[in-house]
Amino acid sequence: MAIGTTRQGRIIKGVAGKYCVKTAEGEILRCFARGKLRKDGELYVGDEVEVDDFGKECVIKEVLPRSSMLVRPYVSNIDGIVIVVSPLPKPDFLLVDKLIISCIQQGIDSVLCVNKSDIDEGDRLLEAARKEYGAVTTVLSVSAENGDGIGQLRDIVKGRYYCLAGQSAVGKSSLVNALAGKELMETGEIGEKSGRGKHTTRHVEIIEFEDGTMIADTCGFSMFEIPLFDPMFLASYYIDFDKYRENCRFRGCTHTVEECCGVKEAVELGKIPKERYERYLKLYEEFNKRWEKRYG
Repeated sequence: MAIGTTRQGRIIKGVAGKYCVKTAEGEILRCFARGKLRKDGELYVGDEVEVDDFGKECVIKEVLPRSSMLVRPYVSNIDGIVIVVSPLPKPDFLLVDKLIISCIQQGIDSVLCVNKSDIDEGDRLLEAARKEYGAVTTVLSVSAENGDGIGQLRDIVKGRYYCLAGQSAVGKSSLVNALAGKELMETGEIGEKSGRGKHTTRHVEIIEFEDGTMIADTCGFSMFEIPLFDPMFLASYYIDFDKYRENCRFRGCTHTVEECCGVKEAVELGKIPKERYERYLKLYEEFNKRWEKRYG
């Protein structure tokens, strides 16, 4: 191939300003970013890009339009997210809420995997997850340790491009290994003193299976920020609220301080889990503060 040829491919890994781009022919190009792309850091794993191929050194010159994207972790063009929680570390359902909202916003799929179903606390967490999210997304009980539920998860992601997301040490890398049927990723454990996960994945990387499935294994994270929007629209992403909003007296009800609110009534009757509603209020307050400061 002539030196200086423009080629297309997908970013499958990015570390310290250097990127691996896989072409349609299966070749891996080692690339740097050009000019503004390098300065702004606007490259995500999963991006379809155009590359100037100069032989040993290739340069990414353009990012093609994205179909979907996450910010922190920086992943694009995914078909869906596998959200992983486990009894340890203590699950952060507010993080789960934010990830599901992001999926609904972008029209991509979500799956909530309760990993480590082989330990006693797994049953209690599974019950809580089904109560809170059964009307919102698919909830699976899995164990990367003994293989329970792995076949069902494999059927969901087969031939598609999914991102694994969640806190450190919930077992994301172990799930990649279980789905692949072999050891591909280093796995970690819980710190004895802190009770928190140890980071084993330090960058985002796409793992491609023989059947065409692609999994982006992300760094463990506890902070995930949804791009800002008017908090008036937040409730529209809580799709389990939809059938109760019809009973609200006021059009444009935020389900926070209004009287005669169908959503608040559903919470009182136990039709909407109280804990989920309380997290909605917390997110609404957070978005409201960010919205008020948007020009500051």
